[in-house]
Amino acid sequence: MSTQNSSDQEDLALASGVSANEAGAPHSEAGANPAGANPSEERDPDRVVASDSRMPTARSLILSTILSLTVVLVLLVVLRFLLPATLEQSRYSWHRGQLKAEYDASGDMLKQVSQSTLSDISRLSQTVARRMVPSVVHISTSTSDWDLGGSTNGTSTGHGSGVIIDKSGLILTNSHVLEEGPFIHVLLADDRHFVAELLGRDPLTDLAVLKINASDLLAADWGDSDKMQVGAPVWAVGSPFGLTGSITFGIVSSKHRLDLAGTQYGDSRLQRNGRKRGATARYSDLMQTDVAVNPGNSGGPLVNDRGEVIGINTAIIGESYRGVSFAIPSNVAKRVCDEIVSTGKMNRGWLGVYFRSSLDWDSQPGSDRIINDLGEIQRKRTGVIIHQVLENSPAAQAGLQFGDQLLAVAGEPVKSVEEAIFWIGNKSPGSVIALTILRDGEQMAIDVTIGDRPETLE
Repeated sequence: MSTQNSSDQEDLALASGVSANEAGAPHSEAGANPAGANPSEERDPDRVVASDSRMPTARSLILSTILSLTVVLVLLVVLRFLLPATLEQSRYSWHRGQLKAEYDASGDMLKQVSQSTLSDISRLSQTVARRMVPSVVHISTSTSDWDLGGSTNGTSTGHGSGVIIDKSGLILTNSHVLEEGPFIHVLLADDRHFVAELLGRDPLTDLAVLKINASDLLAADWGDSDKMQVGAPVWAVGSPFGLTGSITFGIVSSKHRLDLAGTQYGDSRLQRNGRKRGATARYSDLMQTDVAVNPGNSGGPLVNDRGEVIGINTAIIGESYRGVSFAIPSNVAKRVCDEIVSTGKMNRGWLGVYFRSSLDWDSQPGSDRIINDLGEIQRKRTGVIIHQVLENSPAAQAGLQFGDQLLAVAGEPVKSVEEAIFWIGNKSPGSVIALTILRDGEQMAIDVTIGDRPETLE
């Protein structure tokens, strides 16, 4: 029986191409199953061949990379042409939506404005008029005195406005209003007439202070011009063309007009009643408005929405009103007024030099060395150049020299000749201030004792 089984085993081995020894005996390497070995981990030739066939070849990797890059390029091309249009459409839709929202909201607001806000503005204007008109006077000048009944022995030559600033009888007006005649007549809002006394005037700011002996006067209140913002509503009260008690409305267009360079009135001398005369802008720190100011308005108050004086109307650009008018800020006007009442004149600081703008210094004779030395500064266009130092002046005593470049006055940067004159003029005579200058490329500070500006200077 065992012989038969052995024979059958050999036949099967031969049939499968394996020797009887290989078929009957365990293989020394593959057939061995040491303790702890997992039979499933035995090497299977068929599985090895299958695994090798699934490994990517170099060709397949290259094809896959090319395909991926192609897809990316296609997407980029699509985005290149579609994305801008999509974004533009989105932006347009957003902008149109914003416009639609603003359109709808403004419609609702206009309905409310038409019903309430405009009515409020109207009531505010009426309130301002009732508050200010009693404090505004009409001023005229003549070649001779007149009696209180109104008859005149001379010819009336000038007209303007003024504002009562103190119930004791102090009136502030423009200096140029008083130029046409020695006799000054004041007409109050209650139709009383007075002959006024001139306490003092300051042509550089075009301001003058009058005094009348009257009782029961209604004085206006001062406001703070520094707090006024561009766009704020303002009212002008005065006597344009002799029409007493007139009031006009507008807004603050700009502030700190010290220099009118670049306009046809670049010499800073403004039109007053159709003629160039009076103060220069550099001492007045003018406030620009679009309030209608005409001949006769000069000297009248510019008023804020609290009924306070925040300026004195003084000038226009052009022969007649063109939408641009100027007022002296109340903070400047009050300072000048107080100084005139105290001393009879405006005491203004003085340095004793002539300035030239850094921008046109290169056109001056003998300035080549200065331009070369200050090349970098010149390109920055900062400060002003001292063109001349007067003998025995505060500048000469302090050691300032021709060609020094003034950069700052008491820490305030100087950008133009007008600013330099304004900052120095605002200092009290006798005060000591620090000037920052540039000399031969070196920046330094020089202390100067400010002098009193001679009245003979223009």
